[in-house]
Amino acid sequence: MPGGATTVADAVELRVGRGRPLFVEMDGRLGLKPEHVGLSPALCAVLYEWAEVAERVAHGEITDEGAVETVARRGERLAGRVADEFGREVRYRDPLTGEQRTVPAPRGDSLSPGSDPRREATDPAARPTGFAVSVLLAVLVAVVLVVVSLGLGEVNPVLGVVINLAIAGGLAPSVWLGRSVPTWRWVAFGVVLGVGASWLVLPLSLLG
Repeated sequence: MPGGATTVADAVELRVGRGRPLFVEMDGRLGLKPEHVGLSPALCAVLYEWAEVAERVAHGEITDEGAVETVARRGERLAGRVADEFGREVRYRDPLTGEQRTVPAPRGDSLSPGSDPRREATDPAARPTGFAVSVLLAVLVAVVLVVVSLGLGEVNPVLGVVINLAIAGGLAPSVWLGRSVPTWRWVAFGVVLGVGASWLVLPLSLLG
């Protein structure tokens, strides 16, 4: 396990509690968050997203047909990824039906560094919409950064540069972490592209 991770028992169960994913030892005495058991940050992020959706379905906030089945199927796949990272089987409790099952570690499906631990197929039909969202956000972010930077630059050029660096340095890395999460990956791409485009446009604007 990575530094700071808690050693878990040989038998643990993946559950959802209060909208959060938890790993509970079979005696029920210990409930740990994904980041406390040494899972990769990308897999932790997806587990939290899944748990939040499961909680919303349970409370009736999401009423789409097939939502229960989708949550169960996705949870079982994620349990398989957890088993893969643990290197052993884990138990999985369906957050909506309470059904329990044992999920073995997938064979021949190991993760490579930097890869998406879910390896879920992306729906080709969703890509055009995703690209459109990325482009629109890129344009919006670039325009806002350029306008704000030029406006501050008229008052104090140094202040304009500092503010732009603060926004770019603080926003882009945080949003970029969402690139492995479905739907949010398009937002992440758009923001990062917008920040990069603003730095290309700003020197041209100042020269003009």
